[in-house]
Amino acid sequence: MRLVLDTKQRMGLSPGLRQSVEVLQMDSQELDQYVHRLSEENPLIEVQYSWGGSSVKGCKSTQHLLQYAAGPRHNLQDHLRSQLALLPLTKSERLLAAYLIGCLDDNGYFAEQVGVVAAELGVGCQVIEAGLSRVQSLEPYGVGARNLQECLLLQLEHSGRMTPLLRLLIEHHLEQLGGNQLVRVAKELRTSLKGIQEAYSVIKSLNPRPANALDNGESAVYIVPDVYVMKKNGSHEAAAHPLSCPQITFAESYQRLLSLSGDEETLRYLREKNEQASWIMKCLEERRKTLCRVAGAIVRLQRPFFERGQDYLVPLTLGRIAEELDLHESTVSRAVRGKYMQCVWGTFELKYFFPSGIAGEDSGWTPDALKRVIRELIEGEDKQAAYSDRRIAELLLEQGAVISRRTVAKYRESMRIASAPGRREYPV
Repeated sequence: MRLVLDTKQRMGLSPGLRQSVEVLQMDSQELDQYVHRLSEENPLIEVQYSWGGSSVKGCKSTQHLLQYAAGPRHNLQDHLRSQLALLPLTKSERLLAAYLIGCLDDNGYFAEQVGVVAAELGVGCQVIEAGLSRVQSLEPYGVGARNLQECLLLQLEHSGRMTPLLRLLIEHHLEQLGGNQLVRVAKELRTSLKGIQEAYSVIKSLNPRPANALDNGESAVYIVPDVYVMKKNGSHEAAAHPLSCPQITFAESYQRLLSLSGDEETLRYLREKNEQASWIMKCLEERRKTLCRVAGAIVRLQRPFFERGQDYLVPLTLGRIAEELDLHESTVSRAVRGKYMQCVWGTFELKYFFPSGIAGEDSGWTPDALKRVIRELIEGEDKQAAYSDRRIAELLLEQGAVISRRTVAKYRESMRIASAPGRREYPV
């Protein structure tokens, strides 16, 4: 029999260090559940949160500290049915209108075919048309339309702004108007360019998605930020949010029992629980310190964002933060996971502050920053000689951003900005 000596080195974390890593990685909800589970298992532990200058003990969850009882919100269907109840209708007419309201899509359009609905309900198409007319009489005007043209016409009719020219443009020239072919439309209709421009301005003021005027009915979600940013002495500083940092304290009654008990088995049990509580306190404190250090580094390296807004984020990596703080990149990754930061611009997940640069192009710019500059260039252009995408790329190059014409077009389209021919204005 031969004995083989295995000399391979193996690396592993001790149970205590593994627990510390797990605590760092937990988001605020996971941490809240974790410490309360420990308090149920360990009689020495009490959990408390600092809030409003005072401490709250023994609450089951941080949610008990958050009073955000938002009332129920009405969606589009609720809003329309509440108006329907005020109309002088027969029972069958009211039931049909309520059924048709349920056929509307998220934009407020009638998403079914009249003939199909009539066959399903066993009635004539004229009955469905009459019911749909009742739905189309409700606010917001434009709901119940079967297409974009009908939606725009309904809004003009209900608002009393309909003119023969507007009806003609919507019914027969809407696509040309969308392509900014105003001169061509004016020639075809043998009318003045100024009249077409004025009519087009009215059409652009209408809402092509009438349901968007209402709340979508989703419930508000309250996020407890892990850190918040405040401006102090002219600079921005990050601090841990008290509701995301539970504090572990020793229960006084069990502390006295630890000092008075003479039973060896009880003492051993209490000492074991005492060591566990002490270690958890240390883990929580290390988590708070690491989180604040990482958040502070983000604030320093993303200073333009905190001073000027969301369009001023710069490319940032976990490795850069790790180098800045002399931490391992995996530690930074765990500190960022599932955590949120509150600042004057809103509440953001920490990973939001790590945008990538432009792939294959100038990595010193983020997509949002480039979109901001493109938007500013277009807003400042001469509308009678609108910039082409190639010209915008040249102007960006002058500012140090190496970006192709195709990428300019992609970002412009994502912002729903028309191309140069679509933006061009014509002298009257």
